[in-house]
Amino acid sequence: MSTEIDKVSEGSVEDGPKNDEIEDEDASVKKIPWYKFDNVAMSRGYCTLGIGRGALVMSNIFLSTSLIFLASEEAGCLNEKGDEVSDDCDEKVYGFKPVSLISNIAIMTGVLSALFMPLAGAMIDYTSFRRQVGICVAVLMILIQAVQIYTVSSTWFAMAMLQALAGFLYQVQVLAVYAYLPEIATTVGQQIMTQQTALFTMTQFGAQCLFLIVVIAISIALGLDDVNTAQVSQGIDVVWTGSFFYWGWLLLPNVPPRHVLREGKLLITEGFSRVYHTAKEIQQHYKRGLRCYFVALIFAESAVNAFTTVAVVFLDEQIGLSGTEIGLFFLVTLLFSLPGSKIGAFVTARSNPNTSWQLCMLSLMLFASGGAIVLDYIPKSLSYLWGAGIGLHLGWFYPTENLFFSMILPKDHEAELAGFYVYCTQILSWLPPLIFTILVEADVNQTYAVVAVSSFLLVSIFSLQCAAHWDEILEESGRSAGKKTEELDSTH
Repeated sequence: MSTEIDKVSEGSVEDGPKNDEIEDEDASVKKIPWYKFDNVAMSRGYCTLGIGRGALVMSNIFLSTSLIFLASEEAGCLNEKGDEVSDDCDEKVYGFKPVSLISNIAIMTGVLSALFMPLAGAMIDYTSFRRQVGICVAVLMILIQAVQIYTVSSTWFAMAMLQALAGFLYQVQVLAVYAYLPEIATTVGQQIMTQQTALFTMTQFGAQCLFLIVVIAISIALGLDDVNTAQVSQGIDVVWTGSFFYWGWLLLPNVPPRHVLREGKLLITEGFSRVYHTAKEIQQHYKRGLRCYFVALIFAESAVNAFTTVAVVFLDEQIGLSGTEIGLFFLVTLLFSLPGSKIGAFVTARSNPNTSWQLCMLSLMLFASGGAIVLDYIPKSLSYLWGAGIGLHLGWFYPTENLFFSMILPKDHEAELAGFYVYCTQILSWLPPLIFTILVEADVNQTYAVVAVSSFLLVSIFSLQCAAHWDEILEESGRSAGKKTEELDSTH
């Protein structure tokens, strides 16, 4: 992972699919259909891999509900009919309550990511094997997905361990794919890159929705239980994700190393060294804006990323939704993220990304916590309204977070800080699930465990409160306030 703030070594893209020349950006936008991404092979490859990742993430929702049921079955926590988990069971399996299984998987994934992401980043940045790393990780992920089709009573624990590994591999896959963004931006230019970025997001969003609709429809039509629904989901995902991963990596080219390893330095330690030196550079030269942003990012991403894990457990165990109903919950969440992005654009245009992001996180924390408390006293069917509200906030959260980052990046350091950004989103991802597990094991109501996870957003808000005025942040990063205001208006 490129993390030290220095000049990126230049090199040409070789030995891969060639990009058709773009003679005029405006003309190409008009003449070339959107799905061809201006005839840039890297753009098509990047988008195609996003379609595969979208389905893979959604399949984990159904697998999680299956694992909870099977763990509860082994612990003896099912009702007399054996088709539902008992509400008042305190039995444990492998030393933990079955309800803690999914958060424990998230803890293991988070620890693996925090420990080994710098090493994976160094392999991607300091060798010419970026594409090979991505392909190998993709193959391993598909193999794990295929094996997990056979998630049954006798195999669930082994499948859970594989899921922890799969979560880490997913982050390495994302790191390898995101490493192509600077090359894509250089190839197509700023104007077309802005348009393509929106298409990347919308395409992955569409893939997630379509996958959920297909699995939910099959589950309802065939009357499947949580275990069988997960098996169907995994089977579809193997074909879906496997196909798009193959196609996507076929389109992405081999590239030269972004950096040259200095004499006497080891690849195994260079990634960690760069994380340290980048943090030191930010502390020394970017105290008023970038430092506050990254501190906020660490806690905000850990809280929001943990929500999927916590929500699945909470909705399954506390509210009593089935696996199919939880899938529908997340479909509603995805759909409402669209108007949420419009709300975010409206607020940001009338303030600035710092203020908008703070308002979003404060509102999200209050809504997530308040909703979890209220759901204990209302019909479970109203949980979809909670999902809609969460979707509105997530649609506001992510574009604002990304816009904030893009506007305060110091010039000529974009590639290096992009790697540091990815690492910051993972370094503390294990902590909210750990707190959730501790509270659940201590017999604390899951509602308050959700509140505890949401409270991480308070740290992010406090960090951003310590930042300088928006114009001073832009000045510190070497950006023109006037120019960036124009960019903000054009973005929204």
